[in-house]
Amino acid sequence: MKTDSRTFGISTLVAKNVGRITQIIGPVLNITFSPGKMPNIYNSLIVKG
Repeated sequence: MKTDSRTFGISTLVAKNVGRITQIIGPVLNITFSPGKMPNIYNSLIVKG
């Protein structure tokens, strides 16, 4: 079975690194994560509203 490497494992990453948007100024988002749950610096951000 072939899996798409771009989407494989996304749900596990989302479950680990859930944050809350605390401030929006123009194109800049300030996001707060639980201690020890901050994702790596160049990981993508998925916003669900």
